[in-house]
Amino acid sequence: LHTFVSLFLYGLTIFTLLIKKYSSMAYLHHCFVYLNRFFFLKCSKNLFLSSSNPCQPAFIENIPHLCKHLDFNTDESSVKILVGSLLNLMEDPDKDVRVAFSDCIKDILESLDSEEGFIKELFVSRMKEAYTNAKISRNNDLKDTLILTTGDIGRASKGDLVPFALLHLLHCLLSKSASVAGAAYTEIRSLAAAKSIKLQAFFSQYKKPICQFLVESLHSSQMAVLSAPCQGNELQKQTAAHQREMALDMLSEIANVFDFPDLNRFLSRTLQVLLPDLAAKASPAASTLIRTIAKQLNVNRREILINNFKYIFSHLVCSCSKDELERALHYLKNETEIELGSLLRQDYQGLHNELLLRIGEHYQQVFNGLSILASFASHDDPYQGPREITSPEQMADYLQPKLLGILAFFNMQLLSSSVGIEDKKMALNSLMSLMKLMGPKHISSVRVKMMTTLRTALRYKDDFPELCCRAWDCFVRSLDHSYLGSLLSHVIVALLPLIHIQPKETTAVFYFLIVENRDAVREFLHEIYFLPDLPELKEIQVVLQEYRKESSKSTDLQTTLQLSMRAIQHENVDVRIHALTSLKETLYRNQEKLIKYVTDSETVEPVISQLVTVLLIGCQDANSQARLLCGECLGELGAIDPGRLDFSTSETQGKHFTFVAGVEDPNFAYGLLMELTRAFLAYADNVRAQDSAAYAIQELLSIYDCRETNTDCPGSRLWRRFPEHVQEILEPHLNTRYKSSQKAVNWSKMKKPIYLSKLGDNFAEWSATWAGYLITKVRHDLARKVFDCCSIMMKNDYKVTIYLLPHILVYVLLGCSQEDQQEVYVEIMAVLKHDDQSTRRLEDSASDLSQLSTQTVFSMLDHLTQWARHKFQILMAEKNTGKSGKDRTSSEDYGEYQNVTRFLDLIPQDTLAVASFRSKAYTRAVMHFESFITEKKQNIQEHLGFLQKLYAAMHEPDGVAGVSAIRKAEPSLKEQILEHESIGLLRDATACYDRAIQLEPDQIIHYHGVVKSMLGLGQLSTVITQVNGVLANRSEWISELNTYRVEAAWKLSRWDLLENYLASDVKSTTWSVRLGHLLLSAKKKNEAAFYETLKVVRAEQIVPLSAASFERGSYQRGYEHIIRLHMLCELEHSIGPMFQQPDGDHSRDSLNWCARIEMTQNSYRAKEPILAVRRALLSLSKSQDYSELVGQCWLQSARVARKAGHHQTAYNALLNAGESTLSELYVERAKWLWSKGEVHQALIVLQKGVELCFPENKALCNSKNQLIHGRAMLLVGRFMEETANFESNAVMKKYKDVTIFLPEWEDGHFYLAKYYDKLMPMVTDNKMEKQGDLIRYIVHHFGRSLQYGNQFIYQSMPRMLSLWLDFGAKAYECDKASRSERVQMKNDLAKINKVITEHTNHLAPYQFLTAFSQLISRICHSHDEVFAVLMVIVAKVFLAYPQQAMWMMTAVSKSSYPMRVNRCKEILNKAIHMKESLGKFIGDATRLTDKLLELCNKPVDGNSSTLSMNIHFKTLKRLVEEHTFSEILIPLQSVMIPTLPSIPGTHANHDPFPGCWAYIAGFDDTVEILASLQKPKKITLKGSDGKSYIMMCKPKDDLRKDCRLMEFNSLINKCLRKDAESRRRELHIRTYAVIPLNDECGIIEWVNNTAGLRNILIKLYKEKGIYMTGKELRQHMLPKSAPLSEKLKMFKEVLLPRHPPLFHEWFLRTFPDPTSWYNSRSAYCRSVAVMSMVGYILGLGDRHGENILFDSLTGECVHVDFNCLFNKGETFEVPEIVPFRLTHNMVNGMGPMGTEGLFRRACEVTMRLMRDQREPLMSVLKTFLHDPLVEWSKPVKGNTKAQVNETGEVVNEKAKTHVLDIEQRLQGVIKTRNRIKGLPLSIEGHVHYLIQEASDDNLLCQMYMGWAPYM
Repeated sequence: LHTFVSLFLYGLTIFTLLIKKYSSMAYLHHCFVYLNRFFFLKCSKNLFLSSSNPCQPAFIENIPHLCKHLDFNTDESSVKILVGSLLNLMEDPDKDVRVAFSDCIKDILESLDSEEGFIKELFVSRMKEAYTNAKISRNNDLKDTLILTTGDIGRASKGDLVPFALLHLLHCLLSKSASVAGAAYTEIRSLAAAKSIKLQAFFSQYKKPICQFLVESLHSSQMAVLSAPCQGNELQKQTAAHQREMALDMLSEIANVFDFPDLNRFLSRTLQVLLPDLAAKASPAASTLIRTIAKQLNVNRREILINNFKYIFSHLVCSCSKDELERALHYLKNETEIELGSLLRQDYQGLHNELLLRIGEHYQQVFNGLSILASFASHDDPYQGPREITSPEQMADYLQPKLLGILAFFNMQLLSSSVGIEDKKMALNSLMSLMKLMGPKHISSVRVKMMTTLRTALRYKDDFPELCCRAWDCFVRSLDHSYLGSLLSHVIVALLPLIHIQPKETTAVFYFLIVENRDAVREFLHEIYFLPDLPELKEIQVVLQEYRKESSKSTDLQTTLQLSMRAIQHENVDVRIHALTSLKETLYRNQEKLIKYVTDSETVEPVISQLVTVLLIGCQDANSQARLLCGECLGELGAIDPGRLDFSTSETQGKHFTFVAGVEDPNFAYGLLMELTRAFLAYADNVRAQDSAAYAIQELLSIYDCRETNTDCPGSRLWRRFPEHVQEILEPHLNTRYKSSQKAVNWSKMKKPIYLSKLGDNFAEWSATWAGYLITKVRHDLARKVFDCCSIMMKNDYKVTIYLLPHILVYVLLGCSQEDQQEVYVEIMAVLKHDDQSTRRLEDSASDLSQLSTQTVFSMLDHLTQWARHKFQILMAEKNTGKSGKDRTSSEDYGEYQNVTRFLDLIPQDTLAVASFRSKAYTRAVMHFESFITEKKQNIQEHLGFLQKLYAAMHEPDGVAGVSAIRKAEPSLKEQILEHESIGLLRDATACYDRAIQLEPDQIIHYHGVVKSMLGLGQLSTVITQVNGVLANRSEWISELNTYRVEAAWKLSRWDLLENYLASDVKSTTWSVRLGHLLLSAKKKNEAAFYETLKVVRAEQIVPLSAASFERGSYQRGYEHIIRLHMLCELEHSIGPMFQQPDGDHSRDSLNWCARIEMTQNSYRAKEPILAVRRALLSLSKSQDYSELVGQCWLQSARVARKAGHHQTAYNALLNAGESTLSELYVERAKWLWSKGEVHQALIVLQKGVELCFPENKALCNSKNQLIHGRAMLLVGRFMEETANFESNAVMKKYKDVTIFLPEWEDGHFYLAKYYDKLMPMVTDNKMEKQGDLIRYIVHHFGRSLQYGNQFIYQSMPRMLSLWLDFGAKAYECDKASRSERVQMKNDLAKINKVITEHTNHLAPYQFLTAFSQLISRICHSHDEVFAVLMVIVAKVFLAYPQQAMWMMTAVSKSSYPMRVNRCKEILNKAIHMKESLGKFIGDATRLTDKLLELCNKPVDGNSSTLSMNIHFKTLKRLVEEHTFSEILIPLQSVMIPTLPSIPGTHANHDPFPGCWAYIAGFDDTVEILASLQKPKKITLKGSDGKSYIMMCKPKDDLRKDCRLMEFNSLINKCLRKDAESRRRELHIRTYAVIPLNDECGIIEWVNNTAGLRNILIKLYKEKGIYMTGKELRQHMLPKSAPLSEKLKMFKEVLLPRHPPLFHEWFLRTFPDPTSWYNSRSAYCRSVAVMSMVGYILGLGDRHGENILFDSLTGECVHVDFNCLFNKGETFEVPEIVPFRLTHNMVNGMGPMGTEGLFRRACEVTMRLMRDQREPLMSVLKTFLHDPLVEWSKPVKGNTKAQVNETGEVVNEKAKTHVLDIEQRLQGVIKTRNRIKGLPLSIEGHVHYLIQEASDDNLLCQMYMGWAPYM
C-alpha cells in the first residue's frame, strides 16, 4: 500500500501541475470527480496533510484549483472529513504552511455553498481547539498565525463567521501579550477595510455581540477578584481601584480599535447594550462595573439605570427565563431604590416602543412584557379595559392609543443613521408582527402614518427588498377592505420601483389589490393608468382594461386629462411626479388634438382651462422635481392666450371668503387644523416635521375639545365640518401622547430687529423666530395656548407660520405696551425698507428672503386692516341697536379697535407702495399709493411719475395713457419715454433717450433704454456696435449691458461673437444670457451643459409663477414666464434630436410650430420672442428649406408688429424677410403700406406683386400657393373698392375672379355677395321688383360662403334670410295688388326659394341656430311657398337642438295671436313627423311652460314674502318629479348661445354647446317673492348635475325685447372676444338668459352675488350718518319748469354736499386682498365702459341705481331691465338727456384718475370695435327692429293694438328711423333733440364728447329725481 501511495502521490503532483496548465479541461474535472469518490477522502487525512510530506507546499498551492473542481454538494460526512482535514493545516508545525493555508481560506469558503449549519460548527470548533492548544502549549508563533487565519476567515466570510472571527480577534486584542494584541489590532482594522466600511459603522453592525463579549470578559474578571480570599481593607481598596483601571483599560482598547475619539463617546454609544447585559447578571460584580461606568461618565449609577431602563427591561423580557427575570427586576429595584411600577412608568411610551421593536423575533416574550406593563398602567391611561391582558384583541385595544407614538418611533429607527441594517431589518420585521397583532380595525385608523413608516423602509429596498415587499403585503392585508381604494395609487406608486427587483412579490401585492379586491377598489381603478407593460402584470392589466371598457367613453383624451389632473393634486408626491411625467408624454403625443381643443372653437375647451389652473398651482409644489415637471407640462401645452382661457369656475369658488376674526372663531380652528393636516401628509419623508404637526394637531383637538360626541357642542360641530378623509387622519391624534421638547429661548439677548440678523438671514428661520418671539407677547390665554402648540411646527414648515403670523400680530397688538408696539413697528419697517441691492441687479431672480418676507408683512397688515374693519362693523351694529355706551366690554372693544388702527396709521402708505413695487406686487402698490393720495390729501400731480412707472411695470398702457391725460405740466423726458414705449413708438423713444444721454452721460439707465429700443426695432448689428462702444469706455458696466449684445448675437446667429460675449461676463443670469448659453451648448453639441442649463432656466421661470399663483389673475400676471416655458419646450424638442443624430437630417421637430404660435396671445410682446428663438433654432439646424422657413418667421414678425402698430419694427422684419423669395411677402408689404395710410402705394405694390409672382400663363401646382394668390386677388379687390378709384364693374370682376379661382373659399363668396348687396340699390333704383335676380345671386354667394366657414356668419346669415323673406313678402303684396311685375317676381322668388332650399341641405343646423330668433320672428310669413321652406329650416334646427329651440319658441307657441300659435303647431308637427320620439318631449315641455306661467301669474297678497312649492304649486312639482318626465334643459345663458368653430369648413358634426348640460330634476320648496312692483318670484331649480340654479319668474312684463337684446349683447361679446385689443382688456358684457314664456311673462336667469348701486350707496351714507330720506328729497324737488340756474344751484349746493362720492370704499371693503381689489376695479371700469358705449348706440335709457348692479365677486357691472330702448327715454315726461350713467359716484369708483386711463380707453376700444363690426351688428339689429312679433313702441293710448296685419305680423313703423339713428351714431354723428350737430367725430372725439355730456352738472341737474343724478 505504501508504495502504491507514494506512486500515487507522484501522480497526483504531476496531476496538480496539469491542473495548473489545463485547469478548465472537462476531462481532468471528470478524473477528479472520480478520484473524489474513490480515494481522496480516505487517504487525504493521513498522508497529504501530514507535516513531513515534501508534496505539501505544492498541494496547498493548488487548493484553489482543487476547490473549483470538487463537488461539495455531495454527502455531508465526506465534506466534513475533507474540510476538517484541510483545517488541520492551520496548526501545522511549519509556519510557512500555516501562512500559505491561511491565504486559501477564501477559496474554501467560496466553494462551500453556505456558511450555515455543520460548516459553521466545524470552523468554530476547530478554531476554538486551535486557540486552546496554542494557549496550553504557550506557542506564541502559532498564536500569531492563528490571528492571521482568523482575520482571513472574517474577510472571506459573508455570514455568521464574521462576528465569530471578530470576537476572537477582540479576545486577542485584550491579551496581555503585546505582540498578540498588536496583531489582533491590525487584523480588526483590515477586516473593516476589507468590508469597505468605516470602523464605527463596522462596530455598529456588530454592536450587540461585541458588547455581550465585553460584558462577559469584564464580568468574569471582576468575579475572579470578588471571589478571591478575603484580604485587609486597604488591600481590598487597592485591588478594587486596580480592577476599575483594568476594566476601563479594556473598554478603552476596544474604543480605540474602532476609532472612537475617546472612551466616553464609546460608552455613551454602547450603554443601551452594555447595561441590559450587566443587569441580566444581577450580581455584585455587575454592580461594581455599573458604578465604574457611571463614574467614568460622571453620573450617578441610579440615574444611569433609570435612564436606560427601557433598554434593560426589553432585553430582560426577551432573553431571560421567568425566574431570571424576577431576580433581575428585584436586583434593579434595589439598585435604583425605586418601586417597579414607578420605574416602568418613568418612560412608559418608550418601554412600549423598545419592547415592540423586538416583537418580530420574540413574540411571546414581548407579549408577556407588555402584559406586565399594562398591569402597572396609571389611572389616567386611555385604555380602560381589564388589566390582566391575555388575548391579542385586548392587547390591540391596549396599544391603540399609543400606536401613533409607536409608529413614530419605528420611523426614527428606520431613518436613523446610527441604527445598523440588521436592526432596521428587525424593526421592519417587528412592524409586520405589530400589524398582525393590531388587526384591521386599528391599522386602518393609522394607515397614513403606517404608510409613512413603510415608505421610509423603502429607502433600503436594495438592502432587503424581499422584506420590504412582505411588509407592504402584510399592510394591505391588514387593512379594512373599504380603505383599499383610497390608498390604491399610494401603494402602487410606492411599490413600482420594487417591481424590477422583486417582481413576484410586488405583483402579488398588486394582484391582491386589483384582482382579488376588484369590487372594493372599483371607484379608484381609473387612477391606475400608468402600470408598465410587464409579463408579470398581465392579469392585472386585463382587469384594468375591462374596467376601462366598461367606462369606455372615458378612454378619450378629455378623460385622461381629467384623471391626470386628479393625480397631479394627489397628496403623495410620488403619485404626483408619476402623473406629471405621464401627462408630459400625453401632451406631446396628443398635441394635434390639444391644439384643436384650444383653437377650433370660439372658446377653449373647459378641460384645458382646468389643466392650466392645476399646473399653475402645481408650480408651488414643495418638491422641486414636481415643480419642474409642471413647468415642462405648461411648456408642452403652449402659451395659450390668457384671454381665451376661462378661469372663472375655479376662482369664484375660493373667492367668497369669510373673515376669521380670531382664535375663538370656529373657522380659525378649522383652517388651522386643515393646514396642519396638509403638513402632516406632505411630510411623509420628514419624521420630525410630521411629528411636530402631530403634536400640534393633538393639542389643538384637545384645546377646542374637537371630537365626535352625541351632544351638539362647538367641539363636535367643528369635528363634523371636516371631510371624512381628514377626520380619519385627525382621529388617532385624539389619544396620542406627544410631549413638547422645546428648549426655552432667552429672547432678551436676541438682536432686534431679527430681520437680517444672524437668525433672520433666510425666510423660514426669520419667520419662525419672529413668530416665536411675538408669541411670548400674547396676553390672551386661549390664543397663547393655540400659538404655543404650533410653534414647534413653525420651524419645520413656513406655510404654517405664514398662516398664523397675522393672527399672532393681532393678539400682540391687543394687549401690548408702547415698547412692544414699537418693536413690532421696527421689525416691519426693517422688512419694508430693506432694498436688497444684490438681488435687484439680477432682475430675473429676486431673493426669496426679501420677496417672501415682504409678502408676509403685507398679508399681516391686510389681516389687521380687515380685523379693524370687522371690529368697526360690530361696534357700529352695537351702537345702532342702542347698547348702552357705559357697557364695559364695548369700551374695551373700542380700546382694542383703537390700538390696532393706531398701529396701522404708523405704517406709512407710501413706504408700503414703494416696498410693494420693489417686490413686484404692483396691484398692492397701486392700492397703497391711492390710499396715500386720498388719506393724506396729497396733490396727485406731484406723484404722477411713480404712478406711471407702476402702470408701465404692470404692462397697463391704458394706465400710462391715463396718467399722461391728467398731467398738467409738460411731461419730462422720462415720462415721454414711458408713453412712447407703452404704445410701441420705439424710434421716438430712442430719440428721447439720445437726448437724455446728452444731458446725463453717466446714467446707465438711458443706455439700457436705447439698446432695448434698438432690440425692439430689430436693429441687431447696431445694438452690438452701440454696446461695444459704451463698454470700451466703461468696462464696469459689462454685467449690466452684456445681456443685450448676447441677445443680438444669438439673434444674428453669430456664434463666435456669442461665445466671446458669454465668456466676458460670467455673473449675469438674465433670460437672454441663459438662452445664449443654451443655444451655444447646442451649437457645440455639449449635451450635458445644455440639459443642465435647461433645468436651471426652467426652475427660474417657475419661481415667479409660483409667487403669482397665490393671487387671482395669476396666469395673466405670469404670462411672460409661460411664454418662456413655451419657448424652452420648443428649444428642447428642436435640439434634442441634434444630439441623437449629429449629422443626420433632423429637418424639423415634431412640434407643430404654426399651430403653437397661433394659440398665443395676439400681441407683439407675446409672439416676437418665440419667433426670434425659432429663427435661431433654424439657423442651428440649417435644413434644406432653411431660408424659406426663416423667411416665414420674419413674415410672421412683420405681421404681428404691423397689427400692434409698430410700423418701424414691421419694416425691419420685412427687410429681413426680403432675402427669401416668398410669394406672401408683397401682400404683407402692401398691408403694411395700407396700415400706414399710403393706400395708393399699397395697391401698386400689390398689383405688381401679383403679376410678378403669379404670371398669367403659369399654372399653380400646390394649394398653398393657390390660396396665397387668391388672397392677394381678393385684397386687390378690397383695396380697389376702398380707394374708390375704380368703377364698380372692374371691382366686381376682381371679386368674381377670386370665386372662380378658389371656389371653396369663404372669403371670396362673402366679399362678392357683400359688394353686390352694396351696389343693389344703385343698380335697381331702389325698386324691389327689379332686384329678384340680384338677390338670388347675393343669397347664393352668402350661402356658399357659409358652406366653407363661419367667419362672417353674423353678417351673411341674417342678411341672406332678410333679403329672401322681405322679397317673399313683397312678391305676396304684388300678387295681391295684381301689379304688372308679379309674374317676374313670382319666377324670381321660385328661383330664390330653390337656392335657399339648397342651402338648407348643405348648411349645418347650428349655423341656422345663430339666426333662430329671426327665423321664428317670421313664421307668420304671408307667402305660402316661403313659409314651406322656412318650416323645413326651423324643423331641421329643432331636430338637431330640440332643447334650445323649444325654449326659444315657447313665447310664440303661447302667443295671444292664433296665427302664431297655429304656425308654431305646424312646425312642431313636422318635427314630430321627422322624429317621433320628439312628441313626448314637446308635450312635456308644453305642460312645463303652462305650469311656469301659472307660477308667474299667481296673485300674492301684500304681506307674505314666500310661497311653498308643495302647497301652492303641487302640480308643477309632481310634473317634474314624474320618472317618465323628459329631460328638459335648464335654460342658462351658457347653453343657449351656440359657440362656433373658429376654423374654415362646415364642420357638420361640430358641437355648439360644449360643457355640461344640467336638466331640470326638481325644485326647492321655497318660492321667494321679491319686493318690486310686479311681485316677481324667485325659484330654485335642482339640476341633474346636483347643483342648484336660481331663476326669477317675472309677470306683466314683455321680456321679448330683453331677450333679443341679450342675443345682441352675446354677439357683441363674440366680437369683443375675437378682437385682440378688447380681449387683452377682457372687455365683455355680463349677460344672462332671458326666456319669454308668452307675450307678457317670462323667466330670467338670476345673477348671483350682486348688489344694486343704490343699495350700496345708501348703506355707506347711513354709516356716515348723512343719508337723505325720501321725504327730505321730495322737499328739494323743483318743478319741471324751474329755470336751469335754480336747478343747478339746488344740485350743487344741497344735493351733492349731502351725497359725497364714496363708491370707492365699496371696493376696498368687498375685495380685501389687493389683487382682487385691483382686478375688480379694472373690471368695474371696463364693464361700465363697454355697457356705456353699447347702451349709447342702442339708445338704452332708464339707468337708475336699481338697474345697475355690481358683482361682489368680480366687481363687474351688470345691467338689468332693457325696456327703455332706442332713445325712448327722450320721450319721458322729464326727458333723459345724458347718454349713460356717469355720476360722481360712478367716477369715484374708478380711482383717483377718474375717467382717464382704463375707462376712456375701454370706451374707445368698444366704440372702434362697434364701428369696425358695423355690418354684422347692423344686420342683426335690423332683424330685431323689423321683428314683427315684438311691439317696440308701445301703442298710442286709445288704439289698443298696434297695426297688425291679418297674418299676425306687427309692422314696426319707427324701425327705419331707429336704424338710421343707430347708423348715424356708429358713424360719429352727434344729434341733440333730433338735430345734427357738426361733422362726424373721430372715435376719440366721440368718446370725449360723450364722457363730457354724461358727467356734465348742467345736464345732470335736469334729470328726474328718481334717477338720482346726485348719487
